Amino acid sequence: MNMQAGKTQQSIGAIILSLILLFGAGGVLVYGLEEGEIYQPDELYVEECGACHYAYPAGMLPANSWTRIMSGLEDHFGDNAETDEETASYVSNYLVENALTPGQSSKWSGLLRNMPNEPPLRITELPGFIQMHEPELELIEGLDMGMEFFSPCEDCHRQAEQGLFDKELLSRGYGPTAR
Repeated sequence: MNMQAGKTQQSIGAIILSLILLFGAGGVLVYGLEEGEIYQPDELYVEECGACHYAYPAGMLPANSWTRIMSGLEDHFGDNAETDEETASYVSNYLVENALTPGQSSKWSGLLRNMPNEPPLRITELPGFIQMHEPELELIEGLDMGMEFFSPCEDCHRQAEQGLFDKELLSRGYGPTAR
């Protein structure tokens, strides 16, 4: 009888373990499907733009903003970011084709909130960005640092390079609280 009880317990344990693994695998599959495609930026874009700063996902700015940025590389936010014409054209096309687009659902669609007709050039100046980061902006203003200060995305969003900016994955970084 003792041997029979042991086999029953073993069978129950195996069934429970199988169910746990099945539900775990199902959760990973469902989570992956909900998130859509994994962010994979263009290599040349990352090489060119990522050499100086974080290569922001193209879907974080509208095409109009990217076009204006790429047409003014000689004064790229105070720096000269010019490159050869072929590379600039390629990168510009990549950014415009993958830009934040009204009516097209993406992880960054929230950035479209209250978008003006002439969208800003900086992601941090998008009304949707400002709304999403209100608590951080209040802290920055409280420290009298002004709206222009925002630490690089990857300081708090440690998985930014994978295109993951979810609040659940947030890790406070080197922003104003570290000063």
